[in-house]
Amino acid sequence: MSEQEETQPEPSQLSGQVKQIQGAVYTAIGSVLPTAANAEAWTASGQQLTEDGQQEITNAKQKQAVEATVDGATAKIKSGLGYITGDQEKQTEGNLENEQAQWSFKQATSSDAIPIPVPSSEGIKGKLESVQGIVTGDQELQKEGNIRAEKAAWTDGV
Repeated sequence: MSEQEETQPEPSQLSGQVKQIQGAVYTAIGSVLPTAANAEAWTASGQQLTEDGQQEITNAKQKQAVEATVDGATAKIKSGLGYITGDQEKQTEGNLENEQAQWSFKQATSSDAIPIPVPSSEGIKGKLESVQGIVTGDQELQKEGNIRAEKAAWTDGV
């Protein structure tokens, strides 16, 4: 691994957006400067910063999507182990962690202005059934709700 790769910071959506703004400013400055004042260099630097910023945003979103996928799988395993061992607290903890992972994945993969995971009506019914099981202490109902919501997620993608 080269020295430059070792010191490269983790990709960040915020840092990428700052680079894009900086690039837009440089490009604007280059567009109003006379050619004798090195306008082309300002414009080229601005375009490069804009491209670098977009690439950093893309890289950060890809990393977030992978992390959310791993977190979701880990959460589902935790929930399943909670059910198998009769530990409703662990099952509930797994359910909550899975919800967080779904939100994080949606944030990473969506181009919507406000990326919110919207489950299908079947998914909502499953989630509500799971919550009812949590509130009433009925671990079987919670498990059935989890299964129903999970089937809907496989079918509908949320």
